[in-house]
Amino acid sequence: MKVLLIAIRPFSFVASFLPVTVGALLAERFNFSLYFLSLLAAILIHAGVNTTNDYFDFKKGVDNKNSLGSSGLLINGQVKPSKIVTISIVCYILGTLLGLYLVLKVGTGLIWYGIVGILFGYLYTGKPLQLKYKALGTFQVFILMGPLMVLGSYYVQTGQFSYKALLLSIPIGLMTDLILHANEIRDSQFDSKVGIKTLSIILGDKKAANLYFILVVLIYILFIVLYLMKVFNAFILLSFLVLPLYISIFKLLKEKALGKKSPKEIANVDKMGALAEMVITVIIIVSMLR
Repeated sequence: MKVLLIAIRPFSFVASFLPVTVGALLAERFNFSLYFLSLLAAILIHAGVNTTNDYFDFKKGVDNKNSLGSSGLLINGQVKPSKIVTISIVCYILGTLLGLYLVLKVGTGLIWYGIVGILFGYLYTGKPLQLKYKALGTFQVFILMGPLMVLGSYYVQTGQFSYKALLLSIPIGLMTDLILHANEIRDSQFDSKVGIKTLSIILGDKKAANLYFILVVLIYILFIVLYLMKVFNAFILLSFLVLPLYISIFKLLKEKALGKKSPKEIANVDKMGALAEMVITVIIIVSMLR
């Protein structure tokens, strides 16, 4: 059980919990059973993606003794690659079965959300496309954890599309992208050595760090817009209390870009970003309660 929990990385599931929850809360009528099943399906697919990512990063040489990401199970020889593959396949199958049940309950329109989610999730690092290694990882994560999950969750509740849900999905997706983008800046030297491309490598660490700051500003602008549209109540303004944490992450990324700090000295930017997203997740959910 311990190995399973390390492999699927439950701490990362906030990135699925948030979009599925806000998509459901946006609906005028909230069906808890449908919400719970859609959340469980999303988490299972997310776990499948996490383990797929571990496997292919290990095989590609992205994860090694010197790198700072991954579960560490394969690097340390705690489990065989075949076991990680098995966990991944089981998670995908269970998530797919739940998704098919929801299709029967909600309608066939939902099936496209599921197909795109599973394919995009697998192809993040899975062969043949391995999009993460071609500088498309941040875009892909934004689509998966933003528009796809928010719109999909809203569709489960209503059977409809919503432009308001689409707008809401943008800051939600960007928040998860911030974690990935910070990781890519931190790991840019390691990634370049194994011959993969990330957005940070293409832009250079300095421009990539500036992009991080721009994304943070954009998120807060969208929070205000959604507040004015009455999607959020005034509780969303408490999200500004998290802004100093984002600024601290930006400063660390900037110092790394300027050569003032090593990757190991900013190793915790992923945990800091996850903490920021967890706190804002609570704030967003409360701000949407009616």
